[in-house]
Amino acid sequence: MKRLLFSLLVCFFLGCDTIQNPKDYQPLKLKGSESMHETFANLASDFERLQDTIKVELEGGGSRTGLLAIKDQTADIGLSSFPFDLDSILGENHTIDQRVVAYDGIVVINHLDNPIGQLTDDQISNIYSGVVTDWAELGGVSGSIMPVVRDSNSGTQKFFTQHYNIFELAPTVVVAGENREIVDSVISNKNSIGFIGYSYYTAMVKNVELPALGAKSKDTVAYVAPEPDFINSGQYPLKRSLRIYYEQLPDKRVMAFLQYLDSDRAKEIIESHGLIIN
Repeated sequence: MKRLLFSLLVCFFLGCDTIQNPKDYQPLKLKGSESMHETFANLASDFERLQDTIKVELEGGGSRTGLLAIKDQTADIGLSSFPFDLDSILGENHTIDQRVVAYDGIVVINHLDNPIGQLTDDQISNIYSGVVTDWAELGGVSGSIMPVVRDSNSGTQKFFTQHYNIFELAPTVVVAGENREIVDSVISNKNSIGFIGYSYYTAMVKNVELPALGAKSKDTVAYVAPEPDFINSGQYPLKRSLRIYYEQLPDKRVMAFLQYLDSDRAKEIIESHGLIIN
């Protein structure tokens, strides 16, 4: 029944006789955030099961590339894990709209055998700035720290470096193209540390607890793990919004996908990835 209703909705937007040949689909191009890629891959598959008119083409590349693809009209919907200032990037007369689809938390991870399970803001900043270079300086087992980062197009990278006031990365950083590469690096190297989108966290790495927002006293600091309750309440310090960009006057293909994102089944998929819908 839900498939029939949604198919009728797509017919309303596009016209039921638009597709004469099943192979003559209308492409809908999504591009951007790697942190949102896995979730939107599942959403795209579900959207295609509900109708046979629109086929979703999904490409990563980072949040900034998603926004610029909308500007250059090489994508229909941009995915971003960072709240860019649209006026400064696109100009005040831009015609791009945005919508927050969910929230998550950036997870700081290290090796399962690393005894360090909590880090302060200053310690994280010093690790990624190159001020601290050995785990022994933080009370751990001696070993050269290998910080892993994303590339400059990453919204996760931009959010993380701004939050910790990291103005210049350590010369020892290793750049990974996507979240899974960071996870693999941390699994394979006991001295590595990285940060990833919540959807990519796995029990094969350790999540590092961080100082809770609004929970500091003069002598003690409360630490919290990146758990949904702490993220949702705002206690977890690396909570961020995940959003999409599109033209303010979207065409019928984009309208159909936006309508789908409002559906209960889309929200269930989003939440199944550990993301939060407020």
